[in-house]
Formats: sequence, structure tokens, C-alpha cells
Amino acid sequence: MNYKGYTCGVCGKTFAPESLIYRCDACYGPLLIEYDYERLKKTLTRKALAARKPGLWKYRELLPVDPDTQPVTLGEGATPMHKADKLGSELAMPHLFLKEDARNPTGAFKDRGTTVGITVAMERGVKAVGTVSHGNMGTSMAAFAARAGLPCYIFAPRNIVPSRLRYLSSYGAKVIQVIGKYDDMYIESVRIAQRHGVMFINCDSPFRTDGQRTLAFEIAEDMNWDVPDWVIGPASSGGMISGLYKGFTEFKKLGLISRLPKIALAQPEDAQPIVKAFENGDEKVEAMSYESETIVRSLGNPDPPSGNRVLKMLRKHGGMALAVPDEETTEAQWQLARWEGVLPEPAGAIALAGLKRLLQKGTVTPQERVVLVVSGFGFRDIGDADKLVDPPRVVKIQELESYVGRDLKSGS
Repeated sequence: MNYKGYTCGVCGKTFAPESLIYRCDACYGPLLIEYDYERLKKTLTRKALAARKPGLWKYRELLPVDPDTQPVTLGEGATPMHKADKLGSELAMPHLFLKEDARNPTGAFKDRGTTVGITVAMERGVKAVGTVSHGNMGTSMAAFAARAGLPCYIFAPRNIVPSRLRYLSSYGAKVIQVIGKYDDMYIESVRIAQRHGVMFINCDSPFRTDGQRTLAFEIAEDMNWDVPDWVIGPASSGGMISGLYKGFTEFKKLGLISRLPKIALAQPEDAQPIVKAFENGDEKVEAMSYESETIVRSLGNPDPPSGNRVLKMLRKHGGMALAVPDEETTEAQWQLARWEGVLPEPAGAIALAGLKRLLQKGTVTPQERVVLVVSGFGFRDIGDADKLVDPPRVVKIQELESYVGRDLKSGS
């Protein structure tokens, strides 16, 4: 094993690296993988990283896989980061950046965690894998499981977006739509994993979190090691935010960066258990009893498995949690598509909607350097299409030239 073991992100209990465990047996908290950072300091330098081929697996010493294990990869990581000039101009923010993690192989940041999780599954010799998903994670798992030749079980809620559902079985995964609450599906998947040897690589699997934290590594490198003032991303179960905090913290331990950015998470207004706990000053995230009707369905988790860990991290590092109405998320989608040529799914646009709220509150100032994580592409779920998509014009071919001429003159 190239790592020291696991630590519970809530109560701090430690576990041996040989264990294949899913949650802390003391408090049921999610687990984090620990490495020998003092040893890695000697070899994992800025110069060494800059000399490597781009991609997620350039950070191999910080991934929980033995050096001689062949990764199961589809070319994930090394996603573009660009300055959002038009958007920044509209918001009077000269230092606004987009990290387009929707450019991963299956169109979402989930691929970062899946490549690591599936590689660990192959290394450990498990007989099958699975996950609980609203769509993106399931698609990612199905694709990488197909690459690895492993049977894959996807537990999906009954209200999954139909367009998302189609992608799951296209890769050959066994898709099961479950009648029941999403959080109960998660608990049942852990039980099945322990009893039947199916490795469920869910949102807060320690292997998945370690893959997803490479997003923080890339942001640091993309910005020439001068980390931004803020990183803003979506939050459902808390896996992305946990990964960002872990990644930036580890790079600081290794002396690669000098400080941590502040991190803000955005949740839909009618599906905000972490936001509610954060704003109320609660010690724990309590489950909310609702069936969310938000258009940001992938974030509609009433009982986020990593909620308590994320709450702890936000408070420790001066982060922020905020709720966003659906109409503001749709407006953010429109702006990203029309002004930056980036069409995200609703969950990929909510970071921009959150930024605009933070600017209004004065929490973020226009001169600060901000990175928005565009987590998923809109081809599987465009959200409220009636408000986002312009209806096509129908014109006879004989009138086509005159129509274009009139339209150009009108400037519409």
C-alpha cells in the first residue's frame, strides 16, 4: 500500500490501509486516506509535476494505488481552465475563471473519482462494482466498469431525468430504479457491499474522494501555484467539496502552495440540508424530509452522506454555504452558454448563480480571484429548456436570404 491508512473525517478514528471499508464503524462518518507527506515532500515538487504528462494520473504518488498497478483510464483530468472575459466584464470581475470539469470523458467531474475507484477495485480483485446515482456518477461508473470488464450495478431513483437514464444502460450496466428514498438507497448499498462483495463506489468513497481532489491539484497548477481567493462549486452529498479541501490542504502540507482558498458550496433553494445547518450554527447536518422538485435534481439529496464532514471543513477554513433559487441557476446557464460558449447542466451552472449572490452580499468582492467549477455538461440534462432554448424560426427557402438580411439589420 502506498498510503498510511484511513481517518474518519468526523470523529478522527483511524483504520489500517488493508481494510476495504466504507464508513467509520464508530460514528458512520466518511473516511479520508492519509499519506506520508514528509516522505513525499522530498520528491513531489513543482518542477517534478510540471515535467509530467498532463492528466489525473500524474499525481500517482497521491493516489491510493500501488505503483505497478495499471490504471483503468479513459483520459480523465487535465480539463481546461480559462479566463471568463465576457462574464467577468458583465460582473465587473477582472479575475474570474472557469474550470471546465464537464470536459471529462463522460461529461462530468465524477470521472476523476471513478478512474481511481475502479482501478482500486481491479487491484483488490473484487467481482463487481456499483453506485447510487442521479445520473452522472452512474454514467461514469458504467463507462469505466465497461473499460475494466467488471459487472456494474446502478441504483437510480424513480424520478431520474429520462435522458440521464438512457446513458446508464448504454454501457452495459445493470440499472435498477428503486422505489424509496435516496438516502435509504445509499445505506442499503453499503449493506449489500459488505454482504456480497460488490464494491459500491459512492459519492464519498475514500477512493472516489481521492480521485476528485485532483481537481484542487489542477487548479493550483493552472494558476501557477498562486491559488485563487475563492473556489465555488455545487454540493449534493459533499464529495466534491471534501475533495477540494483535502487536495488544497495536502498541497499546502507538501509546500507546493502557501495558503488555502476559501471554498463556497451552492445548493438548490428547496434542497439545502448543508446550507440550513451552516446558517443555523448546527453541529450536524440533519436529514430533511422532502422530495425535492428542483431542476437541479442531481443536488436534491435530503441527507448528504458527507454533510457533517463538509460542515466541519467549511467552519474550520472560513468557507461558505448558500442556497440558490432555480430561476437564478437557469439564468446562470443562459449566461455561461451565450457569453462563454459553455453549456452546463443545472448543477454545473449553480456555482455562477452562487457567485452572484455572494457578490450581492459583499462576501466576495469584484477584485478577488475566483474559480467557478463547471461540474457537468448539459447534453444529459438541460434543465428548464423552455427558459433556456430559443424556438427555431421556420422560413421558406425562397425567403431565406431576405430573412438573414433583415435579421442582420435589426441586430437581433
